[in-house]
This record gives sequence, structure tokens and C-alpha cells, in this order.
Amino acid sequence: IMASAFSMLFFALFAYPGPVNAMLTHVGVISEAYSFLSHKWSARGLVALMNFLMWFGNTTIMLMAAVMGISMDIFEASELDGCNSIKRFFYITLPLIRPIRPIMVYVLVTSLIGGLQMFDVPQILTNGTGQPTQTTMTLIMYLNKHLFSKNYGMGGALSVLLFIVTGILSLIVFKA
Repeated sequence: IMASAFSMLFFALFAYPGPVNAMLTHVGVISEAYSFLSHKWSARGLVALMNFLMWFGNTTIMLMAAVMGISMDIFEASELDGCNSIKRFFYITLPLIRPIRPIMVYVLVTSLIGGLQMFDVPQILTNGTGQPTQTTMTLIMYLNKHLFSKNYGMGGALSVLLFIVTGILSLIVFKA
């Protein structure tokens, strides 16, 4: 329900004569209304922005829990040794949340799987067509289209392909 409500909100906000167009023309950024869902880069950008906004909080909470698990003594010692914030992040924070706490791997794998199985946002935003020129068509939307047309062989093959790709990419994340 959250994804469908969020998609409908963005559909209304970024509609051709919608409030975002009115605001941008009023401020003078654009001279006439822009059809966000008719151009491939703006449609892809909207889908990406919506997924980012929907899952940002969940990811942030998990990564903050991992960072909070690191002893403050280590950060204080690095500060006394003259370590700046960038070095502290790359040489202390990141290495300590990787091997000891598997939260980083969990976040990366679940984000990867969520991205590969993205369905609801582009389905609702483009009414299942993946338009413009099918640039927002995801593998799950393509699979759904074949299942509804009763092309079960292609649907099964796409499901197996999705499983193999997900498995390979997850192994790459685990090894990296």
C-alpha cells in the first residue's frame, strides 16, 4: 500500500500540468510545463528517487546501528593521533562494520535484491507499460506481462534467469 500511495503521489506531483511544473514555471526555471513521464531520463530519475526515498530510512537505521556498535575509544584514539574525518571513515568505520558486524553485507544484499525485484513503483507510475520506450520496464514487470498473457514458458525462464543473476550478484557482494 505504501508504494502504491507513494507512486500515486509522485504521479500527481509530476503530472504534465501538476504542482511541480507550476512551481518551476513560477520560479522561472522552465518556461513551459515539462512532461516528466514522457522523457526517459526524467522517468528513470523519478523511479530512482522514489525507491531511494522509500528505503533510505531503513538502510540508515541499520547502518547507524552498526556504527553505534563501534567503541568510541577507537574514534577518540584516532582523533588524538590526528586522523581527519575522511581517513576515520575509510580506515576505521568501514573496516569495523564489515567483518565483525555483517550489517553492511546484509544492507548491500537486500538492496541489490530489492533493486532487481523492483515492481510496484514503475508498474503504478507507468501503468504497467514501462514507458517512455520501455526504459522503466523492470525484469519483474516483463515477467508479469508474460504471466498475464499465459506465456508460462517464458515466465518460468525469466524467473530462473532472475534467480541466477541474483545469486551471482549476491556472491560477488559476499566475496567483495
